[in-house]
Amino acid sequence: MAVLIGMSADVKGQTHEISDVGLTIGRSAENNISINNPTVSGKHCAIKPEGDHYVLRDFGSTNGTRVNSKEITEAVLKPKDLVQVGSVEFLFNSEDIPLSEAEAIYNKTEIVEAAGPAVKPQSFNSISPFGARRRENQGLWVTLITVIGLLTLAAVGYLLYELFTRT
Repeated sequence: MAVLIGMSADVKGQTHEISDVGLTIGRSAENNISINNPTVSGKHCAIKPEGDHYVLRDFGSTNGTRVNSKEITEAVLKPKDLVQVGSVEFLFNSEDIPLSEAEAIYNKTEIVEAAGPAVKPQSFNSISPFGARRRENQGLWVTLITVIGLLTLAAVGYLLYELFTRT
């Protein structure tokens, strides 16, 4: 039995079994898997069993179909392939693969040893995915926040003065 498992927010956790006639994916309600997402075309793609394999075909969609981040028009799917329909991701899984293909997949496992011991980095400044903070504007921000704080204190003081002097 082959299945597509939803990975993206639109389909997260949903499991769709691929029948003997296959299934279609798209934004239209006529598809077996209907996804209301602007990056998915009305009739986006289909997965059909062909012999011992499952074949994914793109129907000329606007945003394309990808398998493991590679754009495709047609691809034979293997277990644990990541299928992207527009920006929506599914994980393809199948137990029905020939023994020779399963051995080929698992024999590709490679162990890589590090060249030397791990060393502590000298600085963690570049660890942020947004880059290091720029320090040239720090003085401007401190001044701006101080001025806004003083203006707020003055406004509160003025309101308290008006409140207690009018009685």
